[in-house]
Amino acid sequence: MPKKKFTRIWIGADTSIFSPHPARKNDIFTALFFGTFIPLQGVEYIIGAAHLLAQENISFSVVGNGQTKKRILFLAEKLGIKNVVFFDTVSQEELFQKIAKADVCLGIFGNTPKTMRVIPNKVYECLAMKKPVITADTPAARELLSDRDVHFVQAANSASIAKGILHLKNNQNTMEERAKNGYDTFTSNATPLILGEQLKRCIEALV
Repeated sequence: MPKKKFTRIWIGADTSIFSPHPARKNDIFTALFFGTFIPLQGVEYIIGAAHLLAQENISFSVVGNGQTKKRILFLAEKLGIKNVVFFDTVSQEELFQKIAKADVCLGIFGNTPKTMRVIPNKVYECLAMKKPVITADTPAARELLSDRDVHFVQAANSASIAKGILHLKNNQNTMEERAKNGYDTFTSNATPLILGEQLKRCIEALV
């Protein structure tokens, strides 16, 4: 279909649920992933990163279900992964608490065309909660975000993910800067009020 038939606005996040919240400091540095287990997410690369970081004081929380989860659980067992805790899908309130407690949040890392085309809900939600985010460096993400807002790593690359996590763990100031800048970019571009106004203008242009 011709591009003139389309208008793009950001997905955004529900700020009545996802907003900054103070959380206690973890004894172990915690990286959180949540989402459906579909190929664009690249959960296998997160498991690979956890394997590479097995000797570090880092814990991974992986939340959700989906088509590749059995394969991911088999991979984790095969690698003898001890630093990953798997959870089923949780309520929004439980998810809010898990994001609040996490030190860093993980976006998407898959090796698919769709990975290159989307900024997933989880990235907006974690930015809205003023959390440092690690995600794949893609054209879609670059349309809104910069290296000041999130920590970009290579897609489909466990070593790059592991390096990014370790870099933030060892650089508290960088973590705090990413969290602040990402939150500022979110509040300037992707809150429900801003997106509602954009959608209203799109509809008005058609009628």
